Formats: sequence, C-alpha cells, structure tokens
Amino acid sequence: MSNTNNQVIIVGAGLAGLSCAHRLMQDDVPFILIEGAQKIGGRLKTENINGYLLNYGFQVLQTAYPEARRLLNYEALKLKPFAPGVIIRLQDRFFRIADPRRRPLDLWRTISAPIGSLGDRIRIIRLARRIRQLNVAEIFQAPDMPTIDFLRKEGFSEKIIQTFFKPFFANVCLDPDIEASSRVFCHIFGVFAQGDAALPGDGMAAIADQILEALPAEQLKTGTRVDSISEGNVVLVSGEKIKGRAIVIATEGYEAARLLGAKAAIASRGEWCLYYSAKTPPVAEPFLVLNGDKGGWVNSLTVPSVVAPSYAPHGRSLISVVVLGHLSADNTTVEKNVRHEMIAWFGPQVEDWHHLKTQRIHHALPVQAPPVPDPTKSYTSIKRGLYVCGEYNSVPGIQWALLSGRQAAEQVIEDYGRIR
Repeated sequence: MSNTNNQVIIVGAGLAGLSCAHRLMQDDVPFILIEGAQKIGGRLKTENINGYLLNYGFQVLQTAYPEARRLLNYEALKLKPFAPGVIIRLQDRFFRIADPRRRPLDLWRTISAPIGSLGDRIRIIRLARRIRQLNVAEIFQAPDMPTIDFLRKEGFSEKIIQTFFKPFFANVCLDPDIEASSRVFCHIFGVFAQGDAALPGDGMAAIADQILEALPAEQLKTGTRVDSISEGNVVLVSGEKIKGRAIVIATEGYEAARLLGAKAAIASRGEWCLYYSAKTPPVAEPFLVLNGDKGGWVNSLTVPSVVAPSYAPHGRSLISVVVLGHLSADNTTVEKNVRHEMIAWFGPQVEDWHHLKTQRIHHALPVQAPPVPDPTKSYTSIKRGLYVCGEYNSVPGIQWALLSGRQAAEQVIEDYGRIR
C-alpha cells in the first residue's frame, strides 16, 4: 500500500462500507476498512446452531435490486426464492394470495380470499402496472405521505388495508400502523412484483462474505471501535489514531449520528424474532404467513427450511416467528405468548416445537416517516474529505446500502483523483 496518509478510512463494514471498499479497490485507491464488531456485514448476520441457520431477524434479498444484480454473484449465493405471494391467517383460517402472473393455478384462491372486494383486486393490478412504468427516481420524486393515507387516496377499502396491506407492510418496514413513506411503499411494492424474495443457501451473511472475499484481508480491521473523528483523523477507543485523506462513515444511522455529533440519533423500529425447530413444518410451501387479524403478538411466520433446505438438518424444519413491538417484555413472556398463539394457529403439534433462540432487535430498521429523500443519490458529502453512506439521511435496505457505498467511493475518487 502507498503512503497511509493518503488512504481512505471507511468506518463500518456493513454492506455500504463493503461496497465502498470494493469500488475504491477497482480504481486502486488505498483504503482501510474499520469495523467495531468482530464480524463484518452489519445486520446481515447468520448464526449456525447445531445445523440450523438463524438470520438476524426477518431478512430476504430482493433479486430485482439492480445494485445487487451488478455486484453479487447470485448463482454462487445459491439463492432460493419464496413463493410470489403470501398466506394470510384471517378468522381462524388460512388464505393464499399469490401473483396470478407467476402462479396462475392459485388464481381462484386469490380471488376468493376474503381480504377485500373485486374492486380492491383491480386497484392492486392497476397500481402494480403503474409502478412498473416508473423508474426509481420518479417514484421517489412523487408526492410523499403516510402509506395508509396513500392507500385510502387510491380508493382501497378499509378491509383490504387492515387484512392485507397492514400485516404485509408491517413485516417489511416494521411499521404496523403503515404510516411510513408512500414512496417507500411504492418502491417495495414494485420490487416484489418484478423479482423474487430469496434466501441465500448459506444464510444472509453470505452476501457480505461474498463481497469481502474480493477485498485484501490486510486492509480490514475488525473488533476496532471508533471513538471519534476529526479532519483527516480517526481516533479509536484504544486511543490509537489513524490518519487518512478522506473518511467515509458507513455505520448504522444512530452510530453515524454519534460520530458526526448530531443532536439526536436516528429513530429506529425494533422487532423480536423467535426461532424453533420441528419435525414437521407448519406450512409445506415457501410462503410468508401473515397475521391478518387485529390483536395478538405474532405478525408473521416463515419456514426458512422449506424455502432453502440447507437452513435445517435433514429431516428437521426451521421455523421463524416475528413479533413487532413489546420490546420492554422479557424473553420468557414473549416466548410464552408466541407459543400460545402458534397453538391456536397450528394445533397441538406446536407443543413439540423446540425453542432455539429469541432475538430482541432494538435497531432493526430506521423509521421511514415521510418525506423520505431520493435514495438514487444515497450518500452525503458533509464537507470535503468527510462522507456518509448507508442509511443515514437515506432509505434503509440492501439496494440502497450497496448503491450509497459505491456512490460515496466514486465521489471520493472524483474529489481527489487516484489517491497515492
């Protein structure tokens, strides 16, 4: 490496930081990537417990993300898709709602499900068609409002808002009142219509690991927390100073705010994710199961091992349950309530489910209240030599993390040329 005073210091080895490093490497720009945790990847974590692959909360890769298509090798990730639709539990019954273009055999089930009127279904088709005709910039330049107001403006009935849109959007944005940005909703709605929601065969952490494989190992420092930053300097908690010509902050929003000395941290939404093992899966097809009834603790359930068999040992099933809110409760109370509800859903077989782990995730996603910024320029140049990428002042998600990291790197390259 050339003179370290000319290096770019990237703080945070989540997807944004990894993407930034990857782009700098392509132009032979020297960098050092600093990560406070022992492992890279940020929220993209996967834990192996006795052969069960436990991702960090409900996470999927949307295959339609253009930046993911550009950077990632999908074949090497061994992606396994969810079915294009959902199962909704409503009034003690399960109803399948599928994309009729990709699952025409489910057309009658979709039409007959009691989630709304025929007019609601026509409005969904029209909305999907309209969104597909827009590019991302047009979506994020449209008037922004709470999603629930947007859906009412579009003419959707309260029934379909409560039974379909609320549980679906709550699962994606952790927003049970669907007050998040209508721009975000439209983008997500379009992405689901254009591609697959998929799981990497080796867990979500494999996405970050794949990018890391291309980077020089000697330019990564893990388990190294940053205490503060100043012009051209990063001060570690250990007291060590690292000098560089430019600094890119690529941490989670609340950590970026701390390093920038912002008055308030970024507001976050949290979730619980509970994992169970079972001999028999409660759902035999790779659908996301949503709670369409008001009340209860459980928002959604998936069986990752039905989507990707590698997520559980042979002959066993891995079950994932997501709970929104209740973050002040204790683990025992949450697990007790979840199991009680699952018995109501699936019967006495749930009594034999083995509890593997409970994850309490306080900072699962930032709040995405309207108006949200246009994430097609999803990095921030604070001043010459200091840049922020990732979710800070942007929209969270794999697409935007990868894009903002690349754009921050390209701005560094433009500002300084090839740093030597």
